[in-house]
Amino acid sequence: MSMRLITARVLLGTLGSFFLIETAMASFVLRRSDGSSTRAWTSHLERMDAALVAQDISLAERAWLQGYQQALGSRRWEGMVEAGDAALRIGAVAKSRRLAAPRARQAYLTALVRARGQRSVDGVVRTAEAFARLGDREVVEQALRIARDLAGTDPEAEARVRAVVDQSTRVSAAAYGLGTPER
Repeated sequence: MSMRLITARVLLGTLGSFFLIETAMASFVLRRSDGSSTRAWTSHLERMDAALVAQDISLAERAWLQGYQQALGSRRWEGMVEAGDAALRIGAVAKSRRLAAPRARQAYLTALVRARGQRSVDGVVRTAEAFARLGDREVVEQALRIARDLAGTDPEAEARVRAVVDQSTRVSAAAYGLGTPER
């Protein structure tokens, strides 16, 4: 083996190790339980929105990624819903919704799993609404079943779930030519 090849392998191994250590440290910092990361994603997403206003898609993407990582590390459903919504805003400005939708979908799926785990009817309902905006009828139906189960006999929670079911039904009917959506 040549000396250049050995040097290249050692360098790649060192860089790979550094990357793994940095990733692990970032994961630890993002998952602190002291509550300081609860809404840490907000400032990044605000910076993303400012970049979108300035039509700086590259800066918006970087800020979104930082916000997404903070939301992911927070282990809360709220941040993931906000990150999904933010991904769609980038897609709208960049005129690449088909590229933004998978990012949003992944964030919303994470939010749904977290909301269910936290037994948050509001979280499950908000993710159902988000999936309705994406046009993902199957996940909307699954999320609403989860929300109904979580709502149990709480009249306020049941009313919120019914409202989303009604809205989802109107949107689906309009999409399939069965009527027009009410405003």
